[in-house]
Amino acid sequence: MASDLLLGIDLGTTYSTAAALINGRLQFAVDGRGEASIPSVVHFPKSGPPLVGSEAVRLRSTDPRNTVVGIKRVVGRPGDSPAVRLLDQTAAFRIKTQGKEEVSVVVRSGEYSATEVASIILRYLRERAEVRFGNRISKTVLTVPVMASVGVREAMVRCGRMAGLEVVRIVSEPCAGGVARGMGAPGVGSAPVLVYDFGGGTLDATVVQRDGLRLRVLAAGGDDCLGGDDFDTAFARWVANGVYRQHGVDVTRDVIVWDRIQRQCELVKRALSSAPEARYQIRDAFSVGGRVQHLDHLVRRDHLSPHWTDLVDRSIAAAAQTLDQAGISDLAQLGAVLLIGGTTCVPLVRVGVSQAFPRPCVAENDPQTAVARGAALLAADPTLLAE
Repeated sequence: MASDLLLGIDLGTTYSTAAALINGRLQFAVDGRGEASIPSVVHFPKSGPPLVGSEAVRLRSTDPRNTVVGIKRVVGRPGDSPAVRLLDQTAAFRIKTQGKEEVSVVVRSGEYSATEVASIILRYLRERAEVRFGNRISKTVLTVPVMASVGVREAMVRCGRMAGLEVVRIVSEPCAGGVARGMGAPGVGSAPVLVYDFGGGTLDATVVQRDGLRLRVLAAGGDDCLGGDDFDTAFARWVANGVYRQHGVDVTRDVIVWDRIQRQCELVKRALSSAPEARYQIRDAFSVGGRVQHLDHLVRRDHLSPHWTDLVDRSIAAAAQTLDQAGISDLAQLGAVLLIGGTTCVPLVRVGVSQAFPRPCVAENDPQTAVARGAALLAADPTLLAE
């Protein structure tokens, strides 16, 4: 295998993916479960090196203070940024701010900058890729949110270097997603396309247009403090309010219980993407007067719609602003809307987008891996995108 194999990496807030184009076929680095979407979770054990992915998720339930999640949201960001405040409100682990410098996390084994924690995830992806592809990998194309500042982009380059990777190109996530799709939606032709990329931590909106064999960016925008994690938090607060009303217990004060509730919300949210209702169950959730209480509820989509509608509306407003920046005042000028990112699986999101932008909505078959696939294609052929 060629020694100059380049890896395309999507470092996500919730899940991360790495892919490469090998002999004309896209292939993924997979974890021990054989999964390409690897949880962006790092656990710092009492001894030994940090654990990443599904192993870290397993230990999160019993040791959330030493398990870091959502770190992408704060890479390269100072302590006074909205993204840091947002993560600090929900995280069980300790976040340390240092003025205008990048934040760090404090766990049992010490203090680590956000960049250092993210590099652990990148190193894990590189190592899994080397095992899968049987080749040493030293170069990568990394993706970032479209609103990423210069500081965030520079931090991502440092992340790669710490993980033993030379970052040869930084690409915005929705552009990578557009490349993955090939912009070949039926009837789209050469008309501009709105790439609506709703991930775990950010909403990215980009208007792109096919220019021969390449994509050209007309406008980019979004909301870097809005993602699927916020849907989970809103869901968890709804559960917590119900517990307080029924039992008078504030479950948000117990970091382990609160973390379990939030994790279960993410799982049930996923189930509700394919079914109108799902059971929300946590055994031995909390105690009242010495008696153990379980959580067991049938949750319907309409239970959560009032708590998620504002989040969907925010995403649509950001996308509409991006269309304005592209000079598209008449939606008839728009060829289609391309939906990528895991949060676009939420039915309320799809309905909201289709109503706000009544153009053909093209949903990715695998929206969670689209960005990594596009990064891998750009690693193999940089001319596919003109940014």
